[in-house]
Amino acid sequence: MTRALSDLDWPLRTDHLDLRPGRPEDAAAVWPWYRLPEVQEWTTTLSPTLEAHEQWWERSLDSCVVGLQDGEIVASGKVDVQDAWSQADMRDQAAGQQAEIGWVLDPAVHGRGLGTEFAAALLDLAIDGLGVRRVEAGCFAENLASRRVMEKIGLRHEGTFREESLHRSGRWLDGMSYALLASEHRERSRH
Repeated sequence: MTRALSDLDWPLRTDHLDLRPGRPEDAAAVWPWYRLPEVQEWTTTLSPTLEAHEQWWERSLDSCVVGLQDGEIVASGKVDVQDAWSQADMRDQAAGQQAEIGWVLDPAVHGRGLGTEFAAALLDLAIDGLGVRRVEAGCFAENLASRRVMEKIGLRHEGTFREESLHRSGRWLDGMSYALLASEHRERSRH
């Protein structure tokens, strides 16, 4: 089974978005909205300058997918293939068996269902495109919008972890973990 985003046939199309792998020049295109406080409230990486953002973006291109609407990037996400945890003697069979997905949207398109559409496409890419057996996503418990998206695309809430995540506000926040097995995703797709 294919194990890299670059091996898939691009672009992909959803009802309202064109998806393709991220490119180095996309960093500057997403910077005007990616740096906004309402976006940075929940993102992992805070880049203080465009140059720092471009360097971070370049390092994440192997797992980066962007969503375009009318030729403009309105969503950025990741499908990060990872090795599943295993006992040492099973490490080879656990290699590349799961993926973490994540997404960020331009606030100008919030409220239109594009986050759900984009996240569902990332889930499909991980399972159908890359052949992983398990997909995970996580968020701060206070990030209600991400939690709703995870639930809408069929991810199962697997855990809430008390004050396990240090937010850039200086507060320790609860974190939440969601996941779905490929077998569950395929079963749902049949119905």
